[in-house]
Amino acid sequence: MPTLHALLLTDIVDSTRLAEQLGDAATAALWAVHDRVARDLLPRWRGREIDKTDGMLLLFDDVGDAVGYALAYHHALAGHELPFKARAGIHLGPVSLRPNPADDVARGAKPVEVHGIALPIAARVMSVALGGQTLLSADARLALGVPTQRVGPHDSPLRVVSHGHWRLHGVADPIELFEVGEADHHGEAPFAAPPDGAKVYRVMRQGELWQPVREARHSVPAERDSFVGRQEPLQWLAQKFDAGARLVSVLGMGGTGKTRLVTRFAWTWLGDYPGGVWFCDLSQARSVDGIHFAVAQGLDVPLGKTDPVVQLAHAIAGRGRCLVILDNFEQVARFAEATLGRWLDRAPLARFLVTTRELLGIVGEETLALDPLPADDAAALFLRRAQAARQGYAPSAADLSAVRQLVKVLDGLPLAIELAAARVRMMAPQALLARMHERFDVLRSRAGRRDRQATLRAAFDWSWELLSEPERAALAQLSVFEGGFTLEAAEGVLDLGGADPPATADVTQWLIDKSFVRQLAGDRFDLLESVREYAAEHLRTEGRFAGSGPAMLTRTEQRHGAFFAAPEADHNNPPPSRADLDNLAAACRRAIARGDAKIASKALRAAWRRTWQYGPFRYWANVAQAVRAIPGIGGEALLEAELTSGLALFFCGPIDEAMRQLSAAQSTAQALGNRNAEARALHALASLQVQSGAVDAAERLFAKSLQAAEGLGDVALECAVFNAFATFCDSVGRFAEARAYYERALRMAQAAGERRWEGGSAGNLAQFLNGQGKSAEARPLFAQAIAIAREMGDRQWEANARCNLGLLHFAEGRPGEARTELEATLSTALELGHVRLSSIVQCNLGLVAEALDQAAAARSYHESALAIARDLGDRRSEGQFLTYLGRLHARQGRTDEGRTCLDLGETRLRAASDRVSLGILLCARAETEHRALNAAAAELALAQASALADELSDVDPNSEFGQALAQTRQLFRAMV
Repeated sequence: MPTLHALLLTDIVDSTRLAEQLGDAATAALWAVHDRVARDLLPRWRGREIDKTDGMLLLFDDVGDAVGYALAYHHALAGHELPFKARAGIHLGPVSLRPNPADDVARGAKPVEVHGIALPIAARVMSVALGGQTLLSADARLALGVPTQRVGPHDSPLRVVSHGHWRLHGVADPIELFEVGEADHHGEAPFAAPPDGAKVYRVMRQGELWQPVREARHSVPAERDSFVGRQEPLQWLAQKFDAGARLVSVLGMGGTGKTRLVTRFAWTWLGDYPGGVWFCDLSQARSVDGIHFAVAQGLDVPLGKTDPVVQLAHAIAGRGRCLVILDNFEQVARFAEATLGRWLDRAPLARFLVTTRELLGIVGEETLALDPLPADDAAALFLRRAQAARQGYAPSAADLSAVRQLVKVLDGLPLAIELAAARVRMMAPQALLARMHERFDVLRSRAGRRDRQATLRAAFDWSWELLSEPERAALAQLSVFEGGFTLEAAEGVLDLGGADPPATADVTQWLIDKSFVRQLAGDRFDLLESVREYAAEHLRTEGRFAGSGPAMLTRTEQRHGAFFAAPEADHNNPPPSRADLDNLAAACRRAIARGDAKIASKALRAAWRRTWQYGPFRYWANVAQAVRAIPGIGGEALLEAELTSGLALFFCGPIDEAMRQLSAAQSTAQALGNRNAEARALHALASLQVQSGAVDAAERLFAKSLQAAEGLGDVALECAVFNAFATFCDSVGRFAEARAYYERALRMAQAAGERRWEGGSAGNLAQFLNGQGKSAEARPLFAQAIAIAREMGDRQWEANARCNLGLLHFAEGRPGEARTELEATLSTALELGHVRLSSIVQCNLGLVAEALDQAAAARSYHESALAIARDLGDRRSEGQFLTYLGRLHARQGRTDEGRTCLDLGETRLRAASDRVSLGILLCARAETEHRALNAAAAELALAQASALADELSDVDPNSEFGQALAQTRQLFRAMV
């Protein structure tokens, strides 16, 4: 654990020269005197020696002790008339102390190692000092406070003098340095500002920047407006050059802010280059001669009659340690080795910083791919430029919200953001956001920018012109992907034409090198949305490249749809990647527009295999209905549309609508002889019948679904049917049967290695056991279910398991933990569009809120859950929710409202044959009438509940029904 310490470093000035003059023996004698003097002072000032070379590293708990030691040390050296002076630096900061093992110390290791950024800072502070001088960092000066101690033979008071701010090698920000010494000048402290070094120099604040006090030669253009963000790339560049990099290329497409970045870097680190910083604009260069002319202008060197490459090499080399910035190298990148390569060879102290839209590909090149601005920096840039464009602009909350969305739509591209911000003169951010489908027309500037950067389109055109014909064809066709793509997908979709087209992998790499394509984590790639729109325009417009136009667009979209719809969506094949859902949506949408039912239905089926795990359900229900409406659709395509529509509505739509779609799917499947689809439709239909209260119909449908699934060899389907039937058995009080089917599904999934249904079955069995009051058995199953759901990326089943885990926490008397789980689940359910789950979670949150004495919140949750159940036509859930709401009303003294809820709830639960929930409701009714002092009605309700429990002979006393019954009886006993 780092702790705060004062670090003091000392160093003997010119010790190497002194040793050469005196010889080893005399030098050793001097060092012995020095070391004795230094060490004898340590006890008085409570210091600790950590390390020693020519000087010493000492550790103190207090800055005042460190200062006292340093000044006493200088006096002692002077008193012994040693032929040298020492310098000292003090910094206060956190360090970690690590003792070395005794065996290592015995072999010569230091007893203690010191780690932390405070150590190199202290070393840099010491390196600035003159002989006899003690310097403090700003942190050390602050800790010292008002110096009161007196030092030296004359008992002089301390004096502290600021020597201004200094940029120190390896330290990100300038720090103020202070000299401490005796106030009456009898001591040795010089109280003079130290001279600048090669990489240690004094700076002063000028606007946003720290500039060197000494004269710095440069040709860097002034910054015309404020600079926003990009701190990490700036530090990365500084660290690269500090580490010895000779050539760094900043890569990025037009509008990413490459020039602004390198300009800010140049101004920030101007003093690091004694030979100057030279900015060379190559935007007009198209040849080697053009490069020579631009670099000569930037260096302010007149070209003579000799070889200009050699002449410029001599000019650069003659400036020693200098930085040459070559801006806009992309259009002459093929000449990089013939120019820049030779300068690298002939000017070893020079550093080169290049901006380019494509790799130069020469030896020694290191690259920084400049990403779009992060969201916060992008919004800050927009607001800064908007305030500059419109005096007094004060954004409202609605403006700020629109800005956050707007900069996201603009891909965080600085140029696009600046152009959009300028429009604030005439339209609000909300209006700009609404017009972003016209972004290339809206984002236009007439404010005197260079032509190629005057509009976003012009910036992209500049890069487009640098592409070869195959690169243009590839980029345009890549625009059909939505949400990114893999190399395999690109190979399946792109048609580069010609007799001998280049490999898709090669062209993709070229486009990455030229900053049009971004490589994401893993094996995925994408285009910024602005680039995708630009490329799509070229794809659909005749003459932009060979074959471009509407026909090419259609053919590319057809290949895209065929690629993503190709895998057979059966449960024996892995589902498509979640990352490709946008592509599947696009494939489906385009196929619907073309009237291509085959591709549309296959894409829909592939998408649903992922969507049912994490939504959004309503979107895919609507897509499925659009597929179903394709003229002339029939056969398997129609079946897929009906089945997907019904299954999606199962999660988010009214029960009667879902049942109509599933009934149609079951009939179509039966006609086609598709038993798998028939079983899927039947078991979903059966579950909906349970919710609507038609128990007998549900059982008949379950029997049919079991029969249809039998013998198909589809383990996932059988597990789904067994779990659904087990849930049905649980709802009607057939507990032993329910447990048997849950356990059978779990064993089957485990034996077949069907991980998704292993997790689903474990979660369902855990919920059943928890409902039966067997929380000890349920808990490990919940953990197993959640772990598998996360492994599979199945957000729906993870949410189900966490909802039920919340109930377990609640049942065990931990409402706070229950609320945490349930609130997280509700957030997920809303993101999924899983309306049915969100109603259940809100009911559970109502129970938790009531337990936490938050009656108003509890009522709100219950009423919200009830409203959803009614919208869905879910009568069984409606009856359950009415139970809890009615009981809450009664407990809050609203007896009539409570009775109304319980009356309707009883009707719903009796119709659904949900005897367990009915028993809980009857206990709530008994409590309600007891509170209303209606003894006869209370006793009748309790008797009915008791009789129902006797009928359900295996009701566990720890189950919700069992506990409700026990609590109600206890209430009556207390009354007696």
